[in-house]
Amino acid sequence: MKTKIYFVCPNNTFASGGVKQIYRQVEILNKNGFDAYILHKKIGQKDSWFNIDVPIVYSPYLFKKLKYTYKNKKLNFFKKSALFFLQQRSKKIEKDAILVFPEIYGPKIQNIEPEVAKVIFNQNCYYTFNHFSIYENYKVTPYNHPNTLATIVASEDALTYMKLAFPESDILKMRLGVNHHVFNYSENKEKQICFMPRKLSDDVTQVISILKQRGALNGWNLVPIDNKTEQEVADIMKKSTFFLCFNHKEGFGLPPVEAMACGCYVIGYRGQGGKEYFKSEISSQVEDGNITEFVTKIEDAIKVYEENPNEILQKGKNASRFILENYSLQNEEQDTVALWKKIMLSAKK
Repeated sequence: MKTKIYFVCPNNTFASGGVKQIYRQVEILNKNGFDAYILHKKIGQKDSWFNIDVPIVYSPYLFKKLKYTYKNKKLNFFKKSALFFLQQRSKKIEKDAILVFPEIYGPKIQNIEPEVAKVIFNQNCYYTFNHFSIYENYKVTPYNHPNTLATIVASEDALTYMKLAFPESDILKMRLGVNHHVFNYSENKEKQICFMPRKLSDDVTQVISILKQRGALNGWNLVPIDNKTEQEVADIMKKSTFFLCFNHKEGFGLPPVEAMACGCYVIGYRGQGGKEYFKSEISSQVEDGNITEFVTKIEDAIKVYEENPNEILQKGKNASRFILENYSLQNEEQDTVALWKKIMLSAKK
């Protein structure tokens, strides 16, 4: 029988690139002969704001164990009874399976199903030490635990970070892919600026407010992207000339890449992970947290557009070409299959 691979996946109340990529991994693995599943908490629930159909199993027990593990409290009779009841309703994880955890669950991942091998799918290296304490000496972490087969990252910046933190661990890098069927170049650009307001909302408010105070947005349509389906996001980006990027300590940062694929001229923070695609010839990088520089670069770009629209539009077209060539679904699939074949060989040793 094939080794079963379970991707532990939170049920977010908002659209999340991290969740989408977990689904994408499961889709790729099943397409290529692996036996992979999404493992959700709430029975019957799945994320539906993007169009990916994958097998899903449920374990409210595993997620409750995670919660109790970080509370560091002894379980009373009632909590033990509740856990027992949840266990009966949850998917039983086979001892020869592999559990894939996101980095967000911190230093005690190995306490969950301790006999089962683990892989960490670390999509944001800057969340690696969430829940860690500077007052403790963690000689063993999920990243160097003998039962961890590998850690998967998605950018050169994340690879450098993780190898610095865990030089003896097996860190594997993959390339993320943009779904070109959804995110692709459009010439039907309008005088529209889009952005995602969820992260760094204080910075978003400052930048937009200053631009409005200065009258810099007169004649431009400002569109926040929030609580939209994947297709709705793409439709907004395809109409937009500019995308304002508020990346913050990102392992990769998918939204600006998707915006570039749609032909947007991206202005904003690269968030570390964006170093590999924030090219000066196709985008405008702003120093993280520099509000005045952010405003100035937006105004400069708007001025260029007003004087010669083709100069900005051509950069957006070049950005789309760069992204779709370097971050293709084919590259993502190729990398995913190759690294999981390597992981499977480690599991058999």
